[in-house]
Amino acid sequence: MAPPRANEVCLEVEDHSVSRRSAIDFFQLRQSRDPAAQAARLAEQFITQNRSLLALLNVQINRDYDGNDLRMLIQAGSAVGAIPLISPTTARPDYGLVVQPRFPWAGIGPMLAEMGWRVSPTPLRLPLLRRSERRVPSWVLSFMILTRLKILLDSLDRRFELTKETRQAPRGAVQWPEYATRNLRHAKFLSLPCTFPDLRDDRLLKGAVRHTVERQLRALETQKEHGAFVHRLIEFAQQLLRRVQAVPVSPPRRW
Repeated sequence: MAPPRANEVCLEVEDHSVSRRSAIDFFQLRQSRDPAAQAARLAEQFITQNRSLLALLNVQINRDYDGNDLRMLIQAGSAVGAIPLISPTTARPDYGLVVQPRFPWAGIGPMLAEMGWRVSPTPLRLPLLRRSERRVPSWVLSFMILTRLKILLDSLDRRFELTKETRQAPRGAVQWPEYATRNLRHAKFLSLPCTFPDLRDDRLLKGAVRHTVERQLRALETQKEHGAFVHRLIEFAQQLLRRVQAVPVSPPRRW
């Protein structure tokens, strides 16, 4: 039977530091017959299963037994962030690791702002872990999202869309049945309903961009107390919003 899930399932360390965590307590094995032996097996499986994930944050975990307790030695490198970790009992991402910066996030933000954000956070294609995501400030995520939206708008190509307009001169295909039954009845002789391909921006994509930028703006408005760099992010978001202001909001679909 799998041991009960721990209340605190996130390992938390600072960058360039070594932390020791009891494997017996981490896997809730104090009440088992041979807690040290079972903890050793689970810890070895835990390290093996998550070795590739730990490498993403430049973290190494080793086992250490002092005769009384089996401990996991967590050695962090220069990367900071959060990743999910696979449980050796459920094979699901039930655990997590958070590497905090030695300097608080309140100091990291102004430093990145002065550097011109040359060190950009990178989102990892990993499962979400709700227990750790709130330990990283949301302005970090906002910066990543806004930067990618700017790149998307800069590379956005125009495309032909089938457009329907009422025009005074024919263009494309004229909808004669609609013209005869609706416009002629109201003496609108020069109002021709036409359908034609027109070269336009992707309005659905721009509408989705506007929807996302507005959400990020609302989130950033609640973080102004973190420092002046948040105001710069708000200004950055407002610049993106002006580029899509003429397009109606179009929330992205869930696939």
